[in-house]
Amino acid sequence: MIRLRGVVKRFREAGRDRPVLDGLDLEVPPGEMVAVVGPSGSGKSTLLYLVGGLDADFEGEARVAGHDLRALSERERAAFRNREVGFVFQAFNLLPQLTALENACLPGWFEGGGARPRSALLDAGREALARVGLGDRAGDRPGQLSGGQRQRVAIARALFAGPRLLLADEPTGNLDTATGEGIIQLFAELARGGMTVLVVTHEERVSQAAARVLRLEGGRLR
Repeated sequence: MIRLRGVVKRFREAGRDRPVLDGLDLEVPPGEMVAVVGPSGSGKSTLLYLVGGLDADFEGEARVAGHDLRALSERERAAFRNREVGFVFQAFNLLPQLTALENACLPGWFEGGGARPRSALLDAGREALARVGLGDRAGDRPGQLSGGQRQRVAIARALFAGPRLLLADEPTGNLDTATGEGIIQLFAELARGGMTVLVVTHEERVSQAAARVLRLEGGRLR
């Protein structure tokens, strides 16, 4: 599902190029949950954005879900993200005026072209909420939900389009220990169901559920 070879990503600072990813290699097969740990500033989020097609300014080989990311146009990368990738972030990024169901359906509202009728989108949203155990909270707004429940709504939104790859950036950072472990276990369940899950975090507890834990140091995975 993910194959990176010799990936180099540089940022310009004070007039000099600083490599954040420096010859990085990574392979993740379908249906595996992998955690990438490391201190703040080590490049974990940079790696995630690159794998998700959000950053095309890098060197090396990056193939994800059968796509050569460097060969894709901007429009093709957007289509790749919409079809293949679900993103989950530390900040839930839910719209407070919308219900849990409406938040879960947001990717569908932006499909454009009237691809699916509203009833079909709502059905898909209900299915995504049920998948994360929130089928009975579809009508609640974010302010009526706990932090863990809001994160589950965000995960339902990520699952809405049926992606094969789930990318999570510090998904438990705003949650207490018990709630965070519940989210981690949910990711593990999704992987057992065949989804590839890549989580970047500074929290070692993720390793309890991941099939592999890799540490990002010096721009490479160890």
